[in-house]
Amino acid sequence: MNSRDIMNITIEKKEENAIEILKHYYLTDPRPFCVAYSGGKDSSVIVYLTIKMLIQLIKENKKLSKKVLIINSNTLAELPPVLKHLESSLKSIQNYADKYNLNIEVKEVTPEIKNSLNVQLLGVGMPPPSNQLRWCTDKLKVFPIDKEITSNFPTGEFISVIGTRRDESFSRDARIEKKTVKGTNLKLNDRYKKASNLMPIEDWSTKDVWEYLFKQTNELLNVDFLWKIYSDASGKDTKECTFVGAGGKHIEEGKIGCGVSRFGCWQCYMVRDNDKSLDGLMKSGYENVDLYKQYRDEYWKETQRGWEYTRDPYSHRHQGQELYNKGGEDNPKYGMTMPKGITLKIRQKFLKKLLKLQSRLDEEIITEKEIILIQKRWVLEGDLELKAFKEARKYGFNLRINNLNKKLQTQLKEAKEFYSTKLLNKKIREYFSISTRKRFAIQKIVNSEKIENKFFPSIKEEGHIRKEWKKGKKISSIIVFKNILDYS
Repeated sequence: MNSRDIMNITIEKKEENAIEILKHYYLTDPRPFCVAYSGGKDSSVIVYLTIKMLIQLIKENKKLSKKVLIINSNTLAELPPVLKHLESSLKSIQNYADKYNLNIEVKEVTPEIKNSLNVQLLGVGMPPPSNQLRWCTDKLKVFPIDKEITSNFPTGEFISVIGTRRDESFSRDARIEKKTVKGTNLKLNDRYKKASNLMPIEDWSTKDVWEYLFKQTNELLNVDFLWKIYSDASGKDTKECTFVGAGGKHIEEGKIGCGVSRFGCWQCYMVRDNDKSLDGLMKSGYENVDLYKQYRDEYWKETQRGWEYTRDPYSHRHQGQELYNKGGEDNPKYGMTMPKGITLKIRQKFLKKLLKLQSRLDEEIITEKEIILIQKRWVLEGDLELKAFKEARKYGFNLRINNLNKKLQTQLKEAKEFYSTKLLNKKIREYFSISTRKRFAIQKIVNSEKIENKFFPSIKEEGHIRKEWKKGKKISSIIVFKNILDYS
């Protein structure tokens, strides 16, 4: 069947075909179903189709022998209206399934606190995610989903039912085609070799998705809210997002703004300079979105000023130095110190801003547990004054040194003593910055046996490195750089 034939099929026939596909694999494949539900339009269609399939099987006196797991990954970083939609949707799906005796279990997973966006950006110092380093997807979504899937399907055998569609992009169409198992509706699952993907709406258009959703009952999901938030995220631009109410709701062909609008993590940096969805929600009058947007945009601009202003020359993870080693001598960066995480100074600045933002909102956007983990990371980089706790106390958090574990408390006290007795003489202050000396002090106490493998550049050496970053190439130099180990 060609694309023109597919377009001419009614939405009722497309629904029938999708349900038959689901029914076939539910009955003939021994593997259980795992339905991915994000709360968006495509995954909402999948939930409706799956539930209708199970209800049909009951009417046909078929036994629902396999549990269907519907799983949602809450990143803990969504805007309040999206979070409320997800919370109510998950409850509604489970209640609906229980009411009609469907063998469905709804699960919500969240990232470990150590992997939350706040801890990673402000504590660990991870740079904003990019296409080259898209760390957020794994930490916020994939890892918690993996944990739940491993718990439910220990052998790794299941069918993942997802709402991926070919018309979302040419590259996605090509990937779907490449992954299709010949002679079946199944696709290869890259992550779980014994699992398969099933995409019952892969040939649906965005118009199909909305036309279908508008015909469903709000008893299961709040379709009207879903339309509203997609519409609002596109700024209610009638050139992009519209429907005609003649004889019922109908989406105009080509008006796909309500399909491409993104809503989710309010701090999303994959959209780079400007988050148009936040702009759209703000224009549509959502409360306090302007405040979220202001913080998001300020952080983005601050961290994009160039490596020489925003990055540290040492690894926040192992405190060592890493050098460019690719491309050989032909690479102008070969042998140059690689830029690592966002500087502690910038992270301290934006923790203050985030706490201030939370104080202006009636929503929790950073938790006490996150602040404690952030502070632990800062201590290892030389924050001997516990500045995260000090700032948090201004906003009602009762956080002090005893919120750290006993061992770290002792190490912190020893580091302060070492700093005051060994690292304040005139000679060492001449060559090494305060931040480097404080970081050395805590690392000398915490990792004394590995201290020689860590990197503590002198003021001149760090300046030299930042000059290389600015020029984007290795600069030969006859400067003799000082070693803090010789002075302490």
